[in-house]
Amino acid sequence: MESEVVAFPLERPPLKVRRRESAVSPILLPYFIAGPENRLAAFVARQETSVFELGNPILLVGPSGSGKTALALHMSVRHANKLGYIDASGVQHMPAIEFARRFAEAVAADDLQHLRQEIDDVPVLIIDDLHLITSKPAAQEELAQRIEARSELQQPTVLTCRRLPTEVRGLRPALVSRSLPGLTIAISCPVGRTRTMLLTELALQLGLELDDPLIQMLDEGLEPTLPVRALSAAIRQVDLWCRMNQSPPCCEAIASAIQSAAPDEEIPLNKITNTVARYFRLKAKDLRSSSRKQHIVRARSLAMWLARRVTSKSVTHIGEHFGGRDHSTVLHAIRKTESLLHDDAELRLASEELADKLGC
Repeated sequence: MESEVVAFPLERPPLKVRRRESAVSPILLPYFIAGPENRLAAFVARQETSVFELGNPILLVGPSGSGKTALALHMSVRHANKLGYIDASGVQHMPAIEFARRFAEAVAADDLQHLRQEIDDVPVLIIDDLHLITSKPAAQEELAQRIEARSELQQPTVLTCRRLPTEVRGLRPALVSRSLPGLTIAISCPVGRTRTMLLTELALQLGLELDDPLIQMLDEGLEPTLPVRALSAAIRQVDLWCRMNQSPPCCEAIASAIQSAAPDEEIPLNKITNTVARYFRLKAKDLRSSSRKQHIVRARSLAMWLARRVTSKSVTHIGEHFGGRDHSTVLHAIRKTESLLHDDAELRLASEELADKLGC
């Protein structure tokens, strides 16, 4: 059924023997709850046969906190168990940024072959967060070679990325092409019934019994796209309020949790300016200058659009920040940017990536 919400237990490597470089977050729930938004992921993860019969590498794509790493570990451990590995030796979890660091160390020590052998030989390899190594072109090229070598050896690899690699600015073509030939699975943050069930289960983990009206109040008060870890933080806030006030769960406890999960104070205009400038490889002063060069105007207009979208600043205040421009100039730039975002895929991608970098 389209509206079905399912739950299945998550497999994980034994905690005591996980590799030190694995930056795996503590598990929140011992099972994965998936609704229609993650129907494909749930179907694949519950297959009795190895997921790698469907493709290699497996690429999990979704926003931070959507469960990519949990599912990557689940799929990998299940496959390793089928191969006869009952401990963590069958799975190596390595954040992409950790791979880049180890690659740089191996090159400096003239010991690259040792790293290559380790990566090629591990039964199941997980490389997490490809989008975090966009500034490491040499490491990207090496990783692309390792993925290709593992594919030729029929060694399973799982990759995770916040977006499709083709949409991540700075990822090398070689790495992009090696990431996509297998099976790509999109993962979303929980919504609807999935989210209310998650909130209920997270509360039960702490011994909190929240009735349906309180769960509904919390669900409606929280931002609609929060990841599971943020939902867990909200539940912990309810628990803390109840302990501090020696009270059972109530509306006041829910209101406290909603308030604590509200966005922090708005982003400073200087941060928006610097972030946009770095993204377009410009200087902040370029965005405040009177230059009419097209690439600077494009970046400046996008910065103004972001400033208007994520802050409470007036167009007059924004204009003053960006070189003393009057409010009509700022409004024109914002409206033109909004119009371009509908048809200009490159500008739309830039706006999404900058919003991620700004945490909004």
